[in-house]
Amino acid sequence: MDAALTGIAKRMMTAVAALALALCACGCSLMTPTRAEVEQQPQTPLVDASALIQEGTLTVALDTTGAAPQGMVDQEGRTTGYYADVARALADNLGLHITFVDAASASASVGEGAADIFIGASGSEATDEITVFGSCLENAPALFAVEGSMPTPALTALEGKTVAVQEGSAAQDALNKAGSTAEQLVCSDVNECFEALAAGRADCVACDATAGSYLARTYDNIAFAGTLDATTVTGVATLSSNSELAQQVGAAFDSISADGTLAAVHASWYGSLPLSLSDTLLSGVTIKADEDDEQQDVADAPKADDELDLSGINEFDG
Repeated sequence: MDAALTGIAKRMMTAVAALALALCACGCSLMTPTRAEVEQQPQTPLVDASALIQEGTLTVALDTTGAAPQGMVDQEGRTTGYYADVARALADNLGLHITFVDAASASASVGEGAADIFIGASGSEATDEITVFGSCLENAPALFAVEGSMPTPALTALEGKTVAVQEGSAAQDALNKAGSTAEQLVCSDVNECFEALAAGRADCVACDATAGSYLARTYDNIAFAGTLDATTVTGVATLSSNSELAQQVGAAFDSISADGTLAAVHASWYGSLPLSLSDTLLSGVTIKADEDDEQQDVADAPKADDELDLSGINEFDG
């Protein structure tokens, strides 16, 4: 071996040995530490203890039985779902720990002193005692199709097509109310509707926008095509008398909306579904003015027949 190369090799070996000794001496490691090994820096809570049920903790109520995947309980008994992840983002922004309680409404949770906030409240739940704010989630009966199969998002595009829909669902009501002439393939649940579309037995699926978008993530070429009826909006509810909590939670909600956190959580659960559905109504669908208010009133009360069988579908665990 050339003498110069031999000298270089010796110097490299010496340098490596010196680096190893230095690392050992200072207790350092080139291995990336696990999350459990990283000490989390405590945050200063932004909400005074007097404004919380439990000091340092945001107690959040949400409905885990009404509509998946907004609120669910996983196989380990943990609260999960879109609303749960929004709640975690709010708690993190406020420097608080979080705990969940199950409740069907704001009045049955916040109104009873069982929770600091309720996520998933409709505007109709606002009273003198309860304040509802923020656009947490928009939803509506919607249409899903194979990408590229509906270049024009219009009701007329359904002529001569077969639409898979759950019998007795809000989406079926919307199809009928819109006057669609499409043939309906009636299915027992939304999972069966998507299976029919994937197998080519249907051209489209009509179902709840959020549930459909959640299921569409498991298919390579099925996408949201537009809404079939009025959009409903849900937000966050607090006690009106708890002004400090309402102010701080409102500021936290504005913060996660502005910095993209809310959009990221939404995308993780609903894929490419737009955060706002205000401009997604299919052309040719007319919403009667006297029905708009009624639709808004039932924002967080979907029909029981719309409940999903989500077994076998991977859940996002934020």
